[in-house]
Amino acid sequence: MKKLNALLFVSLISLQISGQALPLSEFNPKFWEVGWVSSDIFIGTFSADVVLGFRENQGIGLRTTFTQDYFPDDFYGLYDNSNFIYRGGIFHKLYLADKRNRHITLRHGPRISVSEYSFQKEGWIEFYNSGNRQYRFGTINLTDQNIELGYEFIVGIQQRYNSMFFLEYYLGVSYMDYVSTNSTEYTLNDLRSNDYSYGYYSEFLPNQFQLLLGFVIGLRK
Repeated sequence: MKKLNALLFVSLISLQISGQALPLSEFNPKFWEVGWVSSDIFIGTFSADVVLGFRENQGIGLRTTFTQDYFPDDFYGLYDNSNFIYRGGIFHKLYLADKRNRHITLRHGPRISVSEYSFQKEGWIEFYNSGNRQYRFGTINLTDQNIELGYEFIVGIQQRYNSMFFLEYYLGVSYMDYVSTNSTEYTLNDLRSNDYSYGYYSEFLPNQFQLLLGFVIGLRK
């Protein structure tokens, strides 16, 4: 709970700073970006970015990702596979001019992950035969929905090739923590203890931290 409170505190501070920088009623986008993203490239996630600029060098963005059949083989050590994973977040993005048509980008913001995992267990299955309730021993298919909250910090290099097209490479880290599950088999502590940091070099990261590496191809106007 302390970790969650800290994440929410940082998120609220970020949103408050943005709100003080420019009242919502006066918001008139200075630019927009729409990009196709290969995010968290070590594990092959694809998503989309939308950014609206409230200053010439600052913007507020939204990232959304939806992936099906993400883990093919008991990836967590608890589940057999994943039916879907949705990841999203809002972020503040800062652009620092480096060279002509090239900018260094700094980005941070809260993230959310909603996942549905399936697994099997052996047990007694209830059924009815001629109006009589009976039981048989067999395989039971179960599904859990888990929710994670977190925060990310990313540094990137954005190269603009003409008046609209851009390519951006980025590297960063995020922290994700389980905050909710409907599982009747596993607790939040069970999920945390079986979690891991995604991607290569994960052994060098503290538990629940993830290395983010990817690129964005998009349009800017």
